[in-house]
Amino acid sequence: MRLKKVNFQAKSTIIKVDEFEIFVIKKRIKYARIKVDKQGFISLNLPLNYPKDLAKKFLNENLEWIRSKANNAKSKILPKNKTMLLGKIYEFKFDDSFKSVKIIGDEIHTPNLEKYLKFKKEFAKNEFNKFIEIYAPIIGKNINKVTIRDMKTRWGSCNSTKGYINLAINLVEKSPDLIEYVILHELTHLLYPHHQKSFYNYIENLMPDFKAREKKLKN
Repeated sequence: MRLKKVNFQAKSTIIKVDEFEIFVIKKRIKYARIKVDKQGFISLNLPLNYPKDLAKKFLNENLEWIRSKANNAKSKILPKNKTMLLGKIYEFKFDDSFKSVKIIGDEIHTPNLEKYLKFKKEFAKNEFNKFIEIYAPIIGKNINKVTIRDMKTRWGSCNSTKGYINLAINLVEKSPDLIEYVILHELTHLLYPHHQKSFYNYIENLMPDFKAREKKLKN
């Protein structure tokens, strides 16, 4: 399952408009488009011969929209002393005297960040396996390896030929219903190695509200 990502190309510059630095990318498109990603990063896609003065005018005309989107994205970014597991926000409590990582109420007690990251991977493995164990017998295909790793541009992937499933470790930050959807999505690729109608029909038969979950995951 892919995420949107900015396509950085050689023909790129930065334009500063008020408080914003906007990454400008020129490529073979017909119209100018502004994008604000989940981290508040702003990019402007332009046709190859689009003049710089018109680009600045276009950005100024859309400045309030840019500001609104950027502020909204930044407001959703957690501070460094907090993290999320299964859709719930926790505050870190670091103390070298802690013997292990423990979740206590709304806090995660850990000796250091390194210990927490190891805990997070094991926690993710346990949560992901809950849904794999539900759907693997239904899918009826061999799962030869499940890998949990840092994935920047997608929540998961599947090699249907080898029976390999890859899952993003940060998926464990999402609520269980979204984790369930991603795992069903990737396991279904063992049967349908594409995104054609038959693929989504199969998912819908098992998860009638999958479109709502997919929309929630993207947002």
